[in-house]
Amino acid sequence: MQFSKESFTDDYAAEMNEHLDAITNSIINLKSSPKNNSTVSEILRDLHTIKGSSRMLDYLTIEKLSHGLEDVYKSILEEHFDFNDSISRLSYAVIEKIRKLLSKIKKDHDDTEDVSIFMEALEKASRGLFFNAQILESINDGSFNLQDEDENEDETLENIKSIRIGIERINEIIRTFDNLIIRQFRFKHELENFEQKLKKADGRIKEIPNQLKEDLSLTETAVFETQNLILNLRMLPLNMVLTPLKREIEKDSITLNKNIKFDIPETDFMLDKVILEQLKEILMHLVRNSIDHGIESPEERIEKGKDRDGLISITAVQASSHIIITVSDDGRGIQYDRVRKYAENKFPEQKDSISLMDEKELQRYLFFPGFTTTEKADNLSGRGIGLDIVQNGMKKIKGKVQVVSKKDEGTSFRLTIPLSLATQQGLFITTGGMRFMIPSHYIHEITDGESQNILVMQGQNFISVHNQYIPVYNLSTILGNQKSENENSVIVLEYLETQMAIFVKSIEHYENVVVTSLPAIMKKMSSLQGVVYDENYSIIPILNIPEIMQRMRTLLTYDIKKYKAKNEKKTYTVLIADDSVTTRQIEESIFESDGYIVKTAADGIEALEILKEFHIDLIVSDVDMPRMDGLILLSNIRRMEEYSQLPVIIVTGAYSEKDEKRFIDAGAQKFILKSQFQRGNLLNAAKELLGE
Repeated sequence: MQFSKESFTDDYAAEMNEHLDAITNSIINLKSSPKNNSTVSEILRDLHTIKGSSRMLDYLTIEKLSHGLEDVYKSILEEHFDFNDSISRLSYAVIEKIRKLLSKIKKDHDDTEDVSIFMEALEKASRGLFFNAQILESINDGSFNLQDEDENEDETLENIKSIRIGIERINEIIRTFDNLIIRQFRFKHELENFEQKLKKADGRIKEIPNQLKEDLSLTETAVFETQNLILNLRMLPLNMVLTPLKREIEKDSITLNKNIKFDIPETDFMLDKVILEQLKEILMHLVRNSIDHGIESPEERIEKGKDRDGLISITAVQASSHIIITVSDDGRGIQYDRVRKYAENKFPEQKDSISLMDEKELQRYLFFPGFTTTEKADNLSGRGIGLDIVQNGMKKIKGKVQVVSKKDEGTSFRLTIPLSLATQQGLFITTGGMRFMIPSHYIHEITDGESQNILVMQGQNFISVHNQYIPVYNLSTILGNQKSENENSVIVLEYLETQMAIFVKSIEHYENVVVTSLPAIMKKMSSLQGVVYDENYSIIPILNIPEIMQRMRTLLTYDIKKYKAKNEKKTYTVLIADDSVTTRQIEESIFESDGYIVKTAADGIEALEILKEFHIDLIVSDVDMPRMDGLILLSNIRRMEEYSQLPVIIVTGAYSEKDEKRFIDAGAQKFILKSQFQRGNLLNAAKELLGE
C-alpha cells in the first residue's frame, strides 16, 4: 500500500520550520563566537535532518539546498575557512528560500523550482571562493523572515484537521502510562493476597474477590487497548524508508555502470519513528554494499552464465512483535578468503584461530569497526568503514542481524527489528540472587545443564548441544555477582552467527512488557539496555546480550578448534622436483621419516601435472632440469592463484649470487646448496615456512 506523503505535509513543514529556527538562532550565536565548533555542529545536525526528511518525502529542491548549505558548514568545521558575514547572509537567503518552498508544499504538495543561482553560490562558498550575496538578497526581496510566513494566516477551529504533538510529549504520556500499568500490577497482586486471606471466611464476603476480579479484567483490557493507541502515535510507515531506496539504487547503479533491477514491494507496516530513523541508514548502507561489492559487472555476470542485470530485493514480514526485513542480492557472495586474509592482517595475534574458522565464524569480522575488504575507500558503500555502522544501528534499535551468503549466488542480510522500542518480549531469569530479563530474539535454545555433557579444557567449560561444543559461563560471574548454588539451567544465546551459553539458577516465565530507559544511576552499566517493573514495583534489568557475549568472548581461555588442531596433527604434502634420482630419494626419505607425504617429479612439467592433481603444501625444486627448469617452474606456480603463496625451497649444486637473486625475486623463500645439504637444515627450512 503506497503511503500518501500529502498526509505528512503539515507535520513535515512544522518540523522543518523548527529546524530552520534552530539554525537561525545558531547563526546568531555564531556571529558573536565564530570559532565555536559545537555551534557549527548543531547547524550541521539540523541541516542533516532537513536533508534526510526531505529526501524521504521526495522534496528534492529542499534536499538540494540543505545539502549545499551543509557542505558550507562542513568546510567551516574542517577549518578550510572561517565563518563570516557573507556566509551569514547566504545562510539567511537559503533559509528564507526553504521557508517559501515549505509554503509552496503546503499549497501544491510540490517543491520543484529552479534554485541554480543558490546552488552556484553554495558551491563557491563551500570552497571558500567569492560569491555575490547581493544577488541572493534581491531574489528574496532583501528580506530575511525568521518565522514561517504562514504563521499569521487566520485559522478557525473548524479548519484545524490535526494537532501536532512532539515526540517528547508522546514519550511523557508513555512514561505516565507505564506508571498506570505498574499500579495495575500492584492492584492485581494485592487482590491475590486478599483472596488468600478470605479462603477461611464465610458468607457473602467470599463474593467480593470475584467482583474485583471482573472489574480488574475489564480494566486490564481497557489499559492495554489504550496502551496500543498511545504507542501507535509514534508509528510511521516503513514505506517512508523503502521508497527512497529505489531512487538510490538507480542513481548508484548508473554511477558504477552496473545494470541492476530491484524488487522492493509496497508494505503497510508501521514502525516506531525512532526505529525508522536508524533503519534508513542501515538499509541504505546494505543496499550500497550490494551494489558496490555484491553485484558483478555485466561482463562478469555474463561470463558466469548469469542474467546481465543484477537483482536487489527487500522483503518484510511480521513475526509476533517483530518485523523481519531481508536485503538480498544475486551477486558474487562474500569472498571469505579475503575476509580471512584481512582479519589475519588486522588481528595478527588471532591468526592461528582465524585460520581454523569456518565461514560462519568469519562473518563476525565483517562487523568489526574499521574492518573492510575494500582496498580503496570510496564514497558509495561506506567509504571503507565496513558494516560496523549496520551493527551499531541495530544495537540502538534492539535488533538482530544475520548473514547468509553463497559463492556466486548472492548474499542476504536478515534484520530482526521490534515494531516499537516501548515494548519487549523476553524471558525472566534469576542468577546470583537477582532477577533479569533476556530479550527473546537472542535466545537460541534452553536446556538442562545437569543432563548435558560438560567438557572442560584448560579451565574452560564447553557444553555439547546437538553435537556442537559451545562455551558456557556462569552469568552471575560475568555480571560481577556472587554465584548461587544449583545454577544448572542453561540458555544458549546467539548473536552475529555466534553461539555461547550461560548457566542461570532458574527460568521463570516469558512475557511481553513495557520497556523503560535506564535510570540515571544505571546509565553507565553497558551490560544493561533498559529496565522493566514487576508487580511489586521492583526494577528488573534487561540484559544487553551483545555486550554480555563480548565479555564472554574475552574470557574464552581455550578455542575448541585449537584443541582439535593440536590433538590432530596436520599432515603436509611435499613435492620434490629434481632430475637426479638419488637426490629425489634422499630428500624423499628425509621428509617421509618426519611424517610428511611426498610426491616426486623429474622436471618442471611433471611437477605442474602433479600440482593440478594433488594439494601440495611445499615444493622443493632443483635449478637445472630438462624440459622445464626450476625458474620457469617457479614462474608458472606464481601465476596459479591457488599456489601464488605456496612455499618453495630451491636446492642447487652450484651457487651463484645472481641465480639466488633471480629465484628470490621470482618468489622462492629459501635457497640451499647441495654442498651444505644436511637433513636438519632442509627440515628446519620446511617447518619454518609451514609454520610448524
